[in-house]
Amino acid sequence: MTKYLFMSTMIVIQIVICCQAEIVVAESKGEQIAVEHGLRLPVVFENDSVPTFSVEDRLAFYQVPGLSFALIDNGKVVWTNGYGRLSSSSERPVTSSTVFQAASLAKPVTAFALMRMHDQGEIDINKPITEYLKSFQLPVEQADADKVISFENLLNHSSGLSAGGYMGYMQGATIPTDQQTLLGQNPANTKAVAVEFAAGKQVMYSGAGYTLAEVALQDEFGKPFEQLMDTWVLQPLDMHHSSFDMLYPHQTKNEVALGHDSVGAIIDGGWRRHPEQAAAGLWSTAENLAKLAIELTKGYHGKSDVISKRSVRQMLAPVKPEEDLSAYFGGQPAMTFVTDGAEKRFLFKHNGGNVGYRSFMLMYPETGDGAVFLTNSDAGFSVGFEMIRAVSYVYDWPDYKAKTYRRRMVDPIKQHRLEGDYEFENGLQVSLLKSKLADGIAIKFPNGDIYPLSAVEGKHQYVHQDSGLEVSFTDIDGQLSVFLYNQTALKK
Repeated sequence: MTKYLFMSTMIVIQIVICCQAEIVVAESKGEQIAVEHGLRLPVVFENDSVPTFSVEDRLAFYQVPGLSFALIDNGKVVWTNGYGRLSSSSERPVTSSTVFQAASLAKPVTAFALMRMHDQGEIDINKPITEYLKSFQLPVEQADADKVISFENLLNHSSGLSAGGYMGYMQGATIPTDQQTLLGQNPANTKAVAVEFAAGKQVMYSGAGYTLAEVALQDEFGKPFEQLMDTWVLQPLDMHHSSFDMLYPHQTKNEVALGHDSVGAIIDGGWRRHPEQAAAGLWSTAENLAKLAIELTKGYHGKSDVISKRSVRQMLAPVKPEEDLSAYFGGQPAMTFVTDGAEKRFLFKHNGGNVGYRSFMLMYPETGDGAVFLTNSDAGFSVGFEMIRAVSYVYDWPDYKAKTYRRRMVDPIKQHRLEGDYEFENGLQVSLLKSKLADGIAIKFPNGDIYPLSAVEGKHQYVHQDSGLEVSFTDIDGQLSVFLYNQTALKK
């Protein structure tokens, strides 16, 4: 009798567990559908209806072929999905296992590996980088003898090395060595790295810093960079669909999303190769990168078996806590990440852009909520952030909601005066043009993008509804200037 009672109890328990699992899946599925059909613009106007769109609608609108998305809730990946196609000329769908170039999301993955090495005493991120370099030497001495460049400076972009990203190399082109990249020698398509200011003095985004770290690691361990990353981060985190190997797209059994420009044309060869692996050379999936965000969150709370709490807290600490740099970075720069908010609103984030690809990672470590998206288009941020916005509404995140503006009546004569060319200090120019869209005026960027502007009340007199770009004008003694992206340009 006891035997049958025990068996009956087990059956009941199994039924309850099964039903509970189905309920969780059902709730998650309902939320997923709500996100997938709730994409939103970054701007809404008072008294206007708020339009929502499906993922497929926005992929078509922005001419973005495909997108991969992973949603993290309470420290777990609760759903992932692929949308669209591998390329504009293919009918094959993007799936959760489709591989994309992760672009600059390579940097936090690299930093994670370095901090693990530091935890285990294999390297010291505070020692001068010169102690690890054998195959390369910086061309000039550090300006401040008391503050030499360290791994930490390279990771948090305070090294003083020259700024800039990487454009990659077309299929069939000769690939430079890391040393040639740093020296700006043929066949590299980059300028020679230079020490522009003393380490630790200021924060300036530097892809070259990560390439120097890549050289130092290979010199120290005597192994290719992709092998080191496999050992120190990809294998420990079960990121089995990820690799820093340039040949990975030809080796993986997963399908590869081809890169596209902003109007949906496939880039030559499908993708560019990146020998600057630490800075831009990672291939991955949204689900794999979500594992990194989750492990960092575990480490943040001292619950990771892979990385120490001390290291994660160091990775997320502001580089220059005494300075408010949010106007330039969209938050406070930390070690490779940008952070923002406090307590439950504290978050870390990072985006990436290689030719033909855009990527983004976001995580609230206090609540365990976050997301990752990967796209195969230069226009991918548009649809990706609309999806992040949908997640914020469905899951009630504290940030990434649409911003509400009140429309302003336009004075055609005053607005006509704004038309013309404006030049920034660095020589770049934007133009204000007449437009048949929005409120009759648009801004044109050097790459040819044209954003129709709507007149609004407040500090920023105009806004672009599709991107959220805020634009304001000033007139001082007849000299007109335009302010956008925290920079000022004078009318010519």
